[in-house]
Amino acid sequence: MLKIKILDILEKLSPDEFKEFSDYLNSPLFNKRKIIPELLDIYKKYYPHFDDTGFAKEKIFSKLFPKKIYNDTVFRNLNSILLSHAENFLSLKNYLKNPVLKNIHLLSELNSKNIFSLFEKNFKESLTFLDKSEIRDSEFFLNEYNLYIQKDLYNSFINKFSKKDITMSGLSFMKFYIMKLMEIQNYILYECRILGIDNSLFIDADYVDKTLKIMPESIRNMPQVKIYYNALMLERKQNEKYYKELKSLVFKYGNLLDREKLYNKYIDLIDFIKRTREKNDLGSVKEIFLLRKRIVENGLMPENFITNMFFLNLVTSALRLGEFKWTSDFIDQYNRHLLPDHRESVRDLSYAMYYFSIKDFQTALSFSAKVRYEDNYYNLQIKNLTARIYYELNETDLLINHIASYRMYLSKNRTLSKKEISSHSAFVSFIDKLYKVKEQKKFHKLDDIISKAENSDFISRNWILEKVSEMNV
Repeated sequence: MLKIKILDILEKLSPDEFKEFSDYLNSPLFNKRKIIPELLDIYKKYYPHFDDTGFAKEKIFSKLFPKKIYNDTVFRNLNSILLSHAENFLSLKNYLKNPVLKNIHLLSELNSKNIFSLFEKNFKESLTFLDKSEIRDSEFFLNEYNLYIQKDLYNSFINKFSKKDITMSGLSFMKFYIMKLMEIQNYILYECRILGIDNSLFIDADYVDKTLKIMPESIRNMPQVKIYYNALMLERKQNEKYYKELKSLVFKYGNLLDREKLYNKYIDLIDFIKRTREKNDLGSVKEIFLLRKRIVENGLMPENFITNMFFLNLVTSALRLGEFKWTSDFIDQYNRHLLPDHRESVRDLSYAMYYFSIKDFQTALSFSAKVRYEDNYYNLQIKNLTARIYYELNETDLLINHIASYRMYLSKNRTLSKKEISSHSAFVSFIDKLYKVKEQKKFHKLDDIISKAENSDFISRNWILEKVSEMNV
C-alpha cells in the first residue's frame, strides 16, 4: 500500500470536506496548475481508506501521464505540492471558523487602505457578533481587545479620539492577560508534578496575587477570573477549600468558559479527589462519578470523543453505586463516542461488567467472550471478570483451570507492570482461597482472608470482601 504524507490528511476529511478541497484546488485564486486537482481526482477513487491492492504510485503516475515512464522525482514533487495545498486548505477552514478573527483582519485591511467609509459598519457588526457569544473566556477578551485596538487606530486616522475605546482596549487586555497567566501557570505546575520536572518556568508564587491586587475590582470579581484563580491555588496548595470553591464556581459559571477549558477544570477537580481521598471510599466514588457524569451530559468531551479509560471508569463507578439503569442507558447511548479502534471491545466489556453487576452471569460471560484481546488491559480485565463469573456460577472445575491460566499469564507476560502483576496476583490468591473455603466449608479461615484483604489494595477487592461477608452470614 502506498505511504505518502498527503494521505494522512485526505483520509481524515469528510466527504463534504473532500469536495470543498477539490473546489479549492480548482479555484485559480489558490491553484493554477491543472494537474494538481487531477491528482486529487485519482486519489478520490481510493478514498477514504486508500488500502486497495492496486493503489500504487506507478499506477497513479500512468493515469496522470499515460505516455511517460514513471519518474519518482516528479511524483514526489506533485504530492508535495498537493500536501502544501491541503495544509493551506485546513488553515483556511480553521480561520473561517472564527468570524470575529476574520473581521479583525478585515478591519486591519480597511485601516491600512484608508477605506474609512466601511470601517464603522464592520466594527459595529463585529461587536454585535462578539456580544452574542455566551462564552466569556480569555480568547473572547483577546478578540475584544484587538477590535478596540483597530478602532483606536481608526480614531487616530480621523482625528476623533475616544476615551471609551481606549479604556475598553485596556480593560479587555487585562482580562485576557490575568486569565491566560493563571491558566498557563496552572498548566506548568501540573506538568511539573506529572512529569517530575523542576518548576523553573513557574513565575514567583506571589506574582499572581500581586497582579490581581492591582487589577480593578471589577476584574478581580469576575467569575471567570475566580475560576482560574481557584484552579491555580488548588494545584499549588492542594487545599479542600479551593476544591469546594472551584466546584461551586464551575457548576454555576462554567458556561462562561470555552468547552475544552471547562473540561480541564472538571479534570482538575477529579484529579484532586483521586490524589487526596481514599479511593475505596464510597463518597469519593460518588463525587467522581457525578463529575464525570456532568462532563458527558454537558457534552464537554474533547472533539466529542470519550476515551476508553474515561468510559470504563464511569461505568465501573456507576455500577458500584448501583446506578444500573443509568449505566445501561449510558453504554447504549454513548458508545458511539468512543474512538473507533477499541469501540467494540470497550462496549462489550462494559456490558459484561453491567450484566455481572445485575447478576445475569451467563449474559456477562457471553459479552466477555466478544471482547478482543487487544492489549494487556483488556486481557486482564476479562480474566478477572471471568474468574468472578465462574465463582458466582459455582463452576469449580472451570474456575480451577482459569486460575491456573490466569497465573500463567501473570508470570509469563514480560510487558506487564509491577503494579498490574501485584494487583492481579493478589486477587488470584484471594479467589483461590475463597473457593477452597467454600468447597471445604472451612469457614474459620475467613477471618484471615478478611484481615489480609482489608489491608491490601488489589483489583476487585470489594467483590472479595462481599463474598467473604456472604459466607460469614
